[in-house]
Amino acid sequence: MNQGFFKLSGCILALLFLVAVPEAQKYKTWDYFFGKTGEGEYAGAKIKGQIRFFKYTRYPESQPVSFTVSDGLFEFAATGNMKVSPEAIESGFYASCNSEKEAWISYFNPPVRFGKQSLIIEIKGIDLACGNELFALRDLKIKFKNPEAQKLWVKKFETSERAKRKQLAEYRIDEQEKQARVRERSGEFKDPRDGQVYRTITVDNRTWFAQNLNYDVPGQSWCYEDKDSYCARGGRLYSLEGARSACPQGWHLPRDKEWQDMLKALTHCYDGVQNCGDFGAKLKARTGWQGGGGSDEYGFSVISSGRRDVAGSYARYVEIGDYAAFWSAQNGRAETIWIWVLGRMSDNMLRQLAQSKNHGYSVRCINGD
Repeated sequence: MNQGFFKLSGCILALLFLVAVPEAQKYKTWDYFFGKTGEGEYAGAKIKGQIRFFKYTRYPESQPVSFTVSDGLFEFAATGNMKVSPEAIESGFYASCNSEKEAWISYFNPPVRFGKQSLIIEIKGIDLACGNELFALRDLKIKFKNPEAQKLWVKKFETSERAKRKQLAEYRIDEQEKQARVRERSGEFKDPRDGQVYRTITVDNRTWFAQNLNYDVPGQSWCYEDKDSYCARGGRLYSLEGARSACPQGWHLPRDKEWQDMLKALTHCYDGVQNCGDFGAKLKARTGWQGGGGSDEYGFSVISSGRRDVAGSYARYVEIGDYAAFWSAQNGRAETIWIWVLGRMSDNMLRQLAQSKNHGYSVRCINGD
C-alpha cells in the first residue's frame, strides 16, 4: 500500500519538548534533535530475509524485533522494540510486516567509503513498515556487516547519541499514533482494478483520495528512480496523459476549480491561496519530507514524492523529500494545465503552470465521473 506515512512518553518529556522546540519546528523536523534542522534524509530500504519477532503468549506494549537491511548504501543488522497493541498482533501483524519487508531510515548524508564499499553510517532512527502503518523502533541497536563501518559507528554514534535516538523514537511514536487517529476518521476505497486500498477523506460533501494514486498506466507512469519502494509509499508519478486515465471508474482527476474548492472548504479562507497563511503545513504528512513534515491537521497527508522531469528523450527524477505536485484536469477548452505544488521550505500550497505535459507528477482522485 501507499503510504504510510507516526507519544512522547511522560508529561514531563512532552512539556520539555514543547518548551524547547519553537511552534514552527515542533512537527516539522526529526533532525532538530541532532542539531541539523533541515538536513535529515528519510528513505525506504529493503529487508533481507525474514523479520524476526519475539512472540509472547501475553503481549506487552514493547515488541522486540530484529532484521537485516541490505539495500544499496544500507548494509546492517538492527534490533529494537516497537509499541504494538495486542489487537494488532492478533490480527496478523507479524505476517503483515513480513509481507512489506521494508525499513524506513532517518539518516544524514554523505556515505562513507570503506575500500570499494560506500555505506551510510549516520543512522538516527528506523521505522518498520507493517501493512499500511509505520512503527518506530525504540532501543535501537545497529551492527554493520563491514567491520570498519562497525568500528566507526561504535566510536562516533553508538553510545554518544543514544539519548537523542531515544528522543527521536518517542517523537516518531507520537506522530504515528496521531496518524492512526487520522485514519480512524477516514474512509476507505479498494481499487477493483488491482486490489490496492486507499484512505479517503470527505471535504464539503466530496470524497478525495488521501493518498497518492499508485495505479500503473504503462508508459505514462513511473516509480521514483524506478524503485517499487517509492511507489509503495508515495504512489506513482504520471504524465498528463497518464493522469487523465489513471483514476478508477467513479472517480476522476480533479479539475483546477475542484482543487480550489477543496482548499477553501478545508481552510475557510476565500482570499486566494496566496493569502491563506501556512495552511500548506496542515496539508503535509508528518513524515515523508526531508527533515520531517507538517501537522497533517486535515488528514490530506501530502508526502514529498518528488517529480520526473523530461527533456527530449532524457528523463530524471528530482526533489524527493523537497517537493510534491499534483495534476489538475483542464477546465473547459483552455489548454492551460495547472499543477498544485507544496515545497519543503514553504507552508503555502501554490498553483503553478505545468512546465511540460510529459513531466511526472502525483495524482489524487475525487469521486464522481
